[in-house]
Amino acid sequence: MKLLEKSRDISNPKRALSIVFFVILLDLIGFGIIIPILPFYVRSFGVSDVAIGLLAASYSLMQFISAPFLGRLSDAWGRRPVLTISLLGSSIAWIFFGIAEEIGSYSITWGLMILFSARMFAGAMGGNISTANAYIADVTTEKERAKYLGYIGAAFSVGFIIGPAIGGFLATGYVIEIVDSILPAMIPITPYSLPSFGAGLLSLLGMILCILYLPESNRPRTVERQKNTLEDILGPLRNYSIRGVVIVSLGGAIAFSGVTVMFIPFIADVYGYGAVAAGMVLAYIGVIRAVSHGVISPKLIEKYSPINVAIFSSVGLMLSMVLLPFCSMIPNINSIDQGLISLLGVLGLLAVSNACFHVALSTLVSFAASEDAQGVSFGIFQSSGSLGRTMGPPLMAVLYTMAIWSPFIVGAIVFIPLVVVLAKLPYNREIKSNV
Repeated sequence: MKLLEKSRDISNPKRALSIVFFVILLDLIGFGIIIPILPFYVRSFGVSDVAIGLLAASYSLMQFISAPFLGRLSDAWGRRPVLTISLLGSSIAWIFFGIAEEIGSYSITWGLMILFSARMFAGAMGGNISTANAYIADVTTEKERAKYLGYIGAAFSVGFIIGPAIGGFLATGYVIEIVDSILPAMIPITPYSLPSFGAGLLSLLGMILCILYLPESNRPRTVERQKNTLEDILGPLRNYSIRGVVIVSLGGAIAFSGVTVMFIPFIADVYGYGAVAAGMVLAYIGVIRAVSHGVISPKLIEKYSPINVAIFSSVGLMLSMVLLPFCSMIPNINSIDQGLISLLGVLGLLAVSNACFHVALSTLVSFAASEDAQGVSFGIFQSSGSLGRTMGPPLMAVLYTMAIWSPFIVGAIVFIPLVVVLAKLPYNREIKSNV
């Protein structure tokens, strides 16, 4: 394949990477804003709670479909235009998500159609994480790549800490009254529309930052626009190394997403924790994941190689999942809740292991993919995670109804063949020598 000269060098790569990080952070905070209102929003239409699960899964499903396509487009058109367009799409999606309630007041059927369509379109645009990862791969050396890929992972964690807090704040009656008194009467301001509009505004701000300040990456550009056929898009899977990482990513996402979703009812049933306590525990996990993504995992990868970190973090995930159901059985000593202390320790191991696992896999993808296929390779990688997050929660929910400990044990078992796949990847020593 003929290649054009690399696009102009970025004069300040750190500044460009900071902009990418901030843009993705804004988008993920917007996603997090929707989390606390979503179940109640669905119930406001008077439908079964089954719709809650379907609406939640629809986002990941569309990410699964769209991520490889967006990655492929970014290889052909450039990272900057794809990021910009996808952020605009996210902004539009969240605005329509917010007005679905107003439409539902006239027709519940049409309101639900708008609600699901907007959520699915937001998921399709959410596939832009693959483009952000590809941008990082374009402008970093192999030695520093893990650090900056870790920052994107940290953005996920920070977004899931800040976003729900903002969403809950925007849904309060006091804030609704203030905003409703300021904005024109034609704009519906409710506990569901205002958080949605807030998410749309953040995506719009990210788009503006891309237009004004983000330079195109210095990467090889193809002369001919490649056909976006399914065969072309799935082309990186012919690479054995990428195929192995994708399999591991899929399995890991099934296990981890299922365990994290069922963790809330587990601590409610076993520990008697309500929503506030559960939120504090999730915030604790989020903080540890953010630190692990941005600080711990890059240092470990630089010292021990991404393949070794992926293997050991898989073992850490297995161990934490096995131990988690048994923490409550530890008796108190001198009125000290040893069960709670053990739970927090196990959750800390789970959070650190998950962060290191994800950054290590991202680094492996960047090393295995060719320079002109970073976007589509990261797209397939992100797609595998989205598919896992679509499959994992309903599977583990069924297991939970059979035995409350079973999702955690089954999740641990899933990682056994994944460790075998990682151990057999052909580039163990090659990767280590590159870092």
